[in-house]
Amino acid sequence: MKYEQWLMNPTRCKAMTGYRCGSLSELVPYFEQAHNEYLSRYHLNGSVGSGLRQFVLYANIPLPSVAERLAFILSYCKLNPLLQEEQHADLFGIEQQQCNVFVHGLQVILDKSLALAQAVPAQTDAQLQTVLAASKAHSTDDPVSKHLLHEGVGRQIPRPQDPDAQQTHYSGKRRIIPLSMR
Repeated sequence: MKYEQWLMNPTRCKAMTGYRCGSLSELVPYFEQAHNEYLSRYHLNGSVGSGLRQFVLYANIPLPSVAERLAFILSYCKLNPLLQEEQHADLFGIEQQQCNVFVHGLQVILDKSLALAQAVPAQTDAQLQTVLAASKAHSTDDPVSKHLLHEGVGRQIPRPQDPDAQQTHYSGKRRIIPLSMR
């Protein structure tokens, strides 16, 4: 089981999932809640199930625990630019087709569990202001105020037609080179 192996080696855990061992353990209950809620209504491939049902993890299935499934999807998200799906399947001892189903199903569950843990990054300025106001209102012992990180990613915005509006949106930092000119 990769999850248990990685918990025993903090350096490996951080390298393979992007999380420290303690943070990974804290995320498991949120992932388990989202996992069970999602799989009570849907199959892992995204198709609608036949009514509400209790999801059961059998011992003979690939990724037989919720923690192992969390380790699988976190390592896939962190290492995906480096590894191909076939290599990731080999890492967890499953077939490539199973890996594909797990990746697509568990990504939805991971997104829901991060939302439950209130660990989803703010997408707009209004969302960021709400998170900052909430962190100021809480004491310094609150985990929200301790783990506030900035992710700086340059994203293109549609170019306004108005010259004044263009001037306000242009930072002057870089010029976008079309693919045809590269």
